[in-house]
Amino acid sequence: MRTELSAAAHAVVNEALVALRAPLLARRFRRAVATASSPVLVNVGAGNAWLDGWINTDVVWWSNMYLDLTKPWPVPPGSIDRIYGDNVIEHFPLNAARTVLRYCFDALRPGGRIRLATPDVERTARAYLDNPQLTADHLARHRRHGYPADHPVDMLRITYVYHGHHQGYCFDWSSLSAELLACGFVDVGRYEAGVSDEPLFDGLERREEPTEAATELIVEARKPS
Repeated sequence: MRTELSAAAHAVVNEALVALRAPLLARRFRRAVATASSPVLVNVGAGNAWLDGWINTDVVWWSNMYLDLTKPWPVPPGSIDRIYGDNVIEHFPLNAARTVLRYCFDALRPGGRIRLATPDVERTARAYLDNPQLTADHLARHRRHGYPADHPVDMLRITYVYHGHHQGYCFDWSSLSAELLACGFVDVGRYEAGVSDEPLFDGLERREEPTEAATELIVEARKPS
């Protein structure tokens, strides 16, 4: 009970701090976009993983700049050249994720591009079913990071229960590519971690452990010119 009360109190304090600081941090984001030299690069849901040369945003009170992806971006449409989101899209239920993608599409300039990294349902499931060594290695990685990983099934459980993923939508290549196309994106392509034919996206992933890269889905898409 004490733990639950502590968590509830922490949530209330966090919400209050977000409400207090969000207007200031949102204005900071608008100024950053307005004064940025081209190309304008926005890292969404950045957390602590700030990228040099990018405008780093999140919805936490301690973020440098505030951007709520479920709402229209508070900048003129077509203001952004590149959007990057590392393990962000899976935190939204499907309808909300569609809204997020649509607002990203609107924010991009014609010819602008988006890159998304998210846990890959298909790759994770195939590892669990067909690749005992990858599963064992990934579970060892989880244990190093403090997660209880006792059985092969934890390959699935930890990926889709921890970090709030169960409250969002778990994607594979088929579903995420289809949703991007439905928003109007073109040239939807799949990439490996840290690899891109777009120099501004090359080498961005910081989840560098081999088993993470082997179970991750990375997709790029372009807004038509």
